[in-house]
Amino acid sequence: MKFPTFSWKDNSRWLLIITLVIMVFFILWNLFLLVQQTEGDERQRMELWALAQQQFTQNIDLNEDVNPIIFNVLTSENNIPMIVVDADDRIVSFNNIDPQKAVMRDSAYLKKTLARIKRENPPIDIVYENTVNQRMYYGNSSLLNKLRFYPLALLLVVLIMTSLLVVYLRATQTAIQNKLWTGMAKETAHQIGTPLSSLLGWVSLLKSKGIEEAKHMENDLKRLETITHRFSKIGSLPNLKKNDLVAATKEVFEYLSLRTPKSIEMRFSSKTPKKEILLNKELYCWVIENLIKNSIDALKDKGVIELQITEKNSHVEIWVQDTGQGIPKNMHKKIFLPGVTTKKRGWGLGLSLSKRIIEEYHNGKIGLQKTAKNKGTCFKIELPY
Repeated sequence: MKFPTFSWKDNSRWLLIITLVIMVFFILWNLFLLVQQTEGDERQRMELWALAQQQFTQNIDLNEDVNPIIFNVLTSENNIPMIVVDADDRIVSFNNIDPQKAVMRDSAYLKKTLARIKRENPPIDIVYENTVNQRMYYGNSSLLNKLRFYPLALLLVVLIMTSLLVVYLRATQTAIQNKLWTGMAKETAHQIGTPLSSLLGWVSLLKSKGIEEAKHMENDLKRLETITHRFSKIGSLPNLKKNDLVAATKEVFEYLSLRTPKSIEMRFSSKTPKKEILLNKELYCWVIENLIKNSIDALKDKGVIELQITEKNSHVEIWVQDTGQGIPKNMHKKIFLPGVTTKKRGWGLGLSLSKRIIEEYHNGKIGLQKTAKNKGTCFKIELPY
């Protein structure tokens, strides 16, 4: 497999992506260090509170005045939830716990909170007379919880931005490919046009000399001229005019019928003899031709192709159905994508162009109605009138 080569000059977006990755890593690393530092600071604060509690209890026992520093530590603003238990793991006191939910010290809420904060941080022993009489458990502050959540939020933002960037790059690549296909189509039409005009001149000369076969040559050259006009209009806004859709459809159907093997039965029917709608005849006929040719390929020289025109709710419906091999199930949703084809040959652009012609140029709809293995396929076109 040959891998594409990249250059910093032509692929500056990769430099931008690498820079963004480095910046995100730097931010995440600093957040990690900040979380570690905050955890250490909170541990020190709680150890200081435990020491102050120990000194406070001893001062009360000795009937001494409480040290103002100890009092300030015990009464300072603190949003860290904590619960003190005795040697038998019974709750002695608590702080920064919702007082409405923790009315009773042995309430279920307190026990549930104690079980939670036991998992968050290791306990701190409160020693009285060289004996561990109490133990303090504490949870994480709201600030620490937010700091731990920020990396996940940042990663989510990065993921969204990366997804948007990928979508943008794909859209840009698709736009470039569309411009390339448009340019190739127009250039092909231009290159074919010059020898085609010369051939039409030679055919006129042969007809003037009474050569009957020249008429068949002229029909095929006119057909080639029509194809050239189609390619020249790719990428341009089409000119819609009032045309008889039934007559245009029948014209393409009959042309292809004459060039289809006799083992394939061709059926055409229309519930309305004439229907004039805004139509670009050349592009619309191209769509019908694509669908019929696909059906011919699917039949493998044996079967039935049926084209039917009906009306429903201010729309003309064109049904193209065959009894061929069907479309594989894994291709149902992507059959209209560029490059997708069930054939061994071809570019896979026929249905993609057909969809664009019907939906973007004619404000209609085209879709796969049904298909089954070895039972056939049915497409439907809807055009407003």
